[in-house]
Amino acid sequence: MKTGVDRSGPGLSLLVCGTGDQTFAVPLTSVRETLRPLPVAPFPGMPPFVLGVARIRGSAVPVVDSGVLTGGPPVSAARWITLHTDDNRSVALAVESVTGIRTVDEGELEELPPLLDGQGPQLFSALIARDSRLLLALAASHLLPEETWQRLTEVTSS
Repeated sequence: MKTGVDRSGPGLSLLVCGTGDQTFAVPLTSVRETLRPLPVAPFPGMPPFVLGVARIRGSAVPVVDSGVLTGGPPVSAARWITLHTDDNRSVALAVESVTGIRTVDEGELEELPPLLDGQGPQLFSALIARDSRLLLALAASHLLPEETWQRLTEVTSS
């Protein structure tokens, strides 16, 4: 099973964060930094879960609302997690909380149930039962659809 998490050590390192009642994790290998929210400029033609674009370390980076992205209400972001995707792009994920780093054994990862494992790019890559709660592992490279990346590139390069 391809999960996008680091398998180089004795366990899988994940940054655990949350939005509302939803707890999820991102592979630590995808995390560039966590930071306080910055000013966001709205960007025309974006999906509802994209708050806009922020200037982070000199680059224009799309900001994704983790609440709307995962099917809930908009998040009151206390932190942003800047993620590096597989195709050398950056995206900021707005979350309510960052709990910390968890290391899990590969055996703890479960495949997604058929209801969550649909066609096309998947937002979640695996499920982890931890501390009597389900932890969903986000696939950083799938936070924004390719057509959204193309739209951002067209407008920022013109």
